[in-house]
Amino acid sequence: MREYIELANWITAERTGTRMPVFGIDLILPKEGIAQAKMAICGLGQFALFVSGQEINKDIYEPGWTDYRKTCLYSVYDLTRYFKQGENRIRVMLGNGMYHEDGKRYAKFTGTMGEPLLTAALHLIYEDGREKTVITDEDWAVCEGPILYSSIYGGEDYDAGEDRWMTPVLEEGGWKKAALYRGRIGELKEGCYPPVKVMNEIEVQERKMLADGSILLDFGRNFAGRFRMRIRGSQGQTVKITPGELLNGEGKINQEFTGAPHYYVYTLSGEGEEVWAPRFTFYGQRYVTVETEAELLGMTGLEQHASCPHTGSFRCSNEMYNQIHELILGAVRSNMQSVFTDCPHREKLGWLEENHLIGPGILYNYDALALYEKILDDMEDAQTEEGLIPSICPEYVKFEQGFRDSSEWGSACVLLPWYLYERYGKTELLRKYYKMGQRYVSYLMTKRKGGILNYGLGDWLDVGHYPMHPANTPIPVTATAILYQDLCVMGKIAEILERSEDAERYKREAEECRKAFNEAFFYPLSHAYATGSQTANAMALYLDIPKEEEREKVLQNLVEDIRMRKGHFTGGDVGHPYILRALGKCGRSDLVAQNLAKTDFPGYGYQVICGATTLCEDWNGPNPQNPIMSQNHFMLGGAEEWFYRYLAGICLDASGKVKIRVEPCFPDEVEWVECETLTTAGMCRVHWKKEEESISVLVELERPEEIVLCINGREEKIKVEGRIERRLKRRAGWIITPEVNGGCRRTGHI
Repeated sequence: MREYIELANWITAERTGTRMPVFGIDLILPKEGIAQAKMAICGLGQFALFVSGQEINKDIYEPGWTDYRKTCLYSVYDLTRYFKQGENRIRVMLGNGMYHEDGKRYAKFTGTMGEPLLTAALHLIYEDGREKTVITDEDWAVCEGPILYSSIYGGEDYDAGEDRWMTPVLEEGGWKKAALYRGRIGELKEGCYPPVKVMNEIEVQERKMLADGSILLDFGRNFAGRFRMRIRGSQGQTVKITPGELLNGEGKINQEFTGAPHYYVYTLSGEGEEVWAPRFTFYGQRYVTVETEAELLGMTGLEQHASCPHTGSFRCSNEMYNQIHELILGAVRSNMQSVFTDCPHREKLGWLEENHLIGPGILYNYDALALYEKILDDMEDAQTEEGLIPSICPEYVKFEQGFRDSSEWGSACVLLPWYLYERYGKTELLRKYYKMGQRYVSYLMTKRKGGILNYGLGDWLDVGHYPMHPANTPIPVTATAILYQDLCVMGKIAEILERSEDAERYKREAEECRKAFNEAFFYPLSHAYATGSQTANAMALYLDIPKEEEREKVLQNLVEDIRMRKGHFTGGDVGHPYILRALGKCGRSDLVAQNLAKTDFPGYGYQVICGATTLCEDWNGPNPQNPIMSQNHFMLGGAEEWFYRYLAGICLDASGKVKIRVEPCFPDEVEWVECETLTTAGMCRVHWKKEEESISVLVELERPEEIVLCINGREEKIKVEGRIERRLKRRAGWIITPEVNGGCRRTGHI
């Protein structure tokens, strides 16, 4: 359909106030039947398509967010079954989305890229073979629609009594000719990522009347999305709906940390039972309050997220671990929109660091390849002439004070393609995004002083932070460590792409960076990095920065700090995943296992016992006496990678000769694990179980593949055709320890 939509015009409508337009055209089809009818369409900011009263993309939230000045994503729909002989009415309702934000209610930013726009091409093939193409042009009409207010951040208002948009396209009926848009707009590309849609409908768990006469509804858990309401009343009556994650002391909605005000106003038509759901906005919520004199017949929650295939599962004998797994997945789903947002209400922006820090854990659970490619395309659109990748993409607002330029965020453009390659083995991904990574790393190299990057956001929201900036680890430590990782990864990518000169240069620059890092931050007397924080030592260990003779001592420093804090971790957004990775890599998953079983602050278990239903932004977020920050934020979700990679033991690396390695650990806190995930050999399932005198390990593969199976330090290379099982005598020490596996090895795996 690309060749047809490229013929279409962008059409627009001048507006007064906040009311949103509806575009339409009426087609009279002859007696000859329609063999095929397809439409390519893009409406900015968001659109809903109707044919003769039927909503075609109901519960689908499109197009995907992009920098509309550079890229606009169109959708293709097969409309064959919707067309009939005679009159057919095509209507397109628009919402503002990220394209336009006027800030009349809560807004993270304000600004506009223009008035609402539509482009579409309908290609008809008749049964007698004739073809016809209908494109957006001045034959289309526009009228004021029923959406009185549309804001991605502030909510939506709708007047059900306004039905002129469903009437025939006649100028005397309130319709007028659409105007051709003459301005610049981004390149049209088909939106090939999994569309954002309603994936689950959630029933209300509790309904209560508040003292002021409003109704409080509790859906029982936090989610990102909208609602569907059933209401009955008189024409002109209104309903105000306010969503939220938290309640205040009076039992009312508290939007203090999620962006206020965000609400919806629905005006009734008075025609019997009415059903309504907002179309062009969403919010992170567990509760809603309803204020109305009409009769509320019912409401359900509409959970929305990108429809990436769910290709992983994890369960184990430790119920706390299972609850942590669900806590993290709930936050991942909520923020898996057309970008990975960091929270589904206050921000709704594509902050990049989570894409690589939590990306491996996400990829164990979801086939997110197409979504991540779309996000990488957003990074390409946002990259500046100097090579900078801004911390948010698409860059709808330029933040200052270090928020725009931080290596821990921008390095997603280097590390994410590598993680995707490890998972899917597709060299074309590395080739496609190689130049972007090159330009970004070159940019970072120009920002060094004495070989060190000394700016950025650092280990955001670590334990003890004030107000948000890191309390434990100097910012140059995390910034430079990530630069070192970038250089190592770019060297590996260059080797795979057979760019030998680039590969040698990156290896040389990485070694220079490693040397500068050790000279600047390593203290030989204490055998620790910088302040000796867990983040500083863990990042150095995982990235193989210490000299060979210092590795065990640095590891011991990390272990002692954890023990001194009674088993708790102190890392934040950046550091926490590296603490888990370093402990797993160095054979100290026993410390991770103990940490995950704890229920006091700070940790996952604390969030669970405090009643959180999605992972919180701050370790202390769900504190019952003083809840703070977003209650739905996945940046601290590093445990998900540990569950699959170290506890179940599924290590995937398409860059190696052996692409699947299974090396589980068996901590005291767990009696059995059942886990599966998508690999280059199809689904891989690992099930291990402690029995009275033995431990059984079962590995199943969908397709034959040679793997490495390592149990308690004993490796065997074996071809799996279907399933294999190993049963070994049980004894103490089955958690893999440094004494068993040789300590913190230089594996070269980054």
